[in-house]
Amino acid sequence: MVVASTPEAARAFLKTLDINFSNRPPNAGATHLAYGAQDMVFADYGPRWKLLRKLSNLHMLGGKALEDSSQVRTVELGHMLRAMLELSQREEPVVVPEMLSFSIANMIGQ
Repeated sequence: MVVASTPEAARAFLKTLDINFSNRPPNAGATHLAYGAQDMVFADYGPRWKLLRKLSNLHMLGGKALEDSSQVRTVELGHMLRAMLELSQREEPVVVPEMLSFSIANMIGQ
């Protein structure tokens, strides 16, 4: 682990030495579940990662893609809020991170 304790040190790491710290260390999960650690999250910084990021921004995060998926997000938000209301009415705990994970998975799945 590296700690940049001053603004100058942070600048050196984030601007000057950024390429040295841009890759994630390999792990078994990434190797077995993420196409040999070659998906956008675990791929080493380079031409493949740049292409994956460009495709992601264009097809998943671009203005038209976000506009096209707005109805899905609205419906899933309604489902999540309804589920939270039902849990609270039964005086059961609402685990927000779990609810968000389910909602995001449902949005991605559609």
